[in-house]
Amino acid sequence: MPKLLAIKGVPLIGLYIRATEDFAILGVDDEKAKEYLREELDVDVVVTTIMGSELVGALACANSNGVLVNSQISSKELEIIRKVAEVKTVESNVTCLGNVVCVNDKGAIIHPEVDKAIENAVIDFLNVEAARGTIGGVKTVGMSAVVTNRGGLLNPNSSEWEIERVEKVMKVEVGTGTVNFGVELVGTGLVANSKGYIAGKDTTGFELGLIEEALFP
Repeated sequence: MPKLLAIKGVPLIGLYIRATEDFAILGVDDEKAKEYLREELDVDVVVTTIMGSELVGALACANSNGVLVNSQISSKELEIIRKVAEVKTVESNVTCLGNVVCVNDKGAIIHPEVDKAIENAVIDFLNVEAARGTIGGVKTVGMSAVVTNRGGLLNPNSSEWEIERVEKVMKVEVGTGTVNFGVELVGTGLVANSKGYIAGKDTTGFELGLIEEALFP
């Protein structure tokens, strides 16, 4: 059975979690979230804020090679994340790196207007090919899609051209759909890797079917 989750009663679980193939960063010490992440995604879990915020899904960009965060992160927070991953800090006016980059272990789509420092860090530190663009016409690509090493779910407004670009750069087949009863920014309500996924608690059975097809083609 698919696992449905709310954190603090909120189904926007993608804002509170950043997950990769091997680890997950969780912004709230929530027992059920930790249990689901270990069971469904088979990852090590660390609990920490980033820059004092619980919204680590929005703030951290990550793949199997490491985690990118804004340089304003505290040394204590860095120490916790470094228990499970390499971390690189980026000097930028943009704090929500998880919002502006959609990345797996093969490629990345980056917000068309972010500074070069972020693009360089994605290419050099996360070690992937990167292209600038939108997903579903949305510049905050990290919240407009969830792409793993097996598949991906994109904003339902994604054009054929955007879908083809994601598939070419990130080297997986993807589908489109919604989460949490019609939310188009699927990254806000879905956490996944190639082993499994967790959806926000308001996600419908129909939406779950599309998610499974997209993530596990």
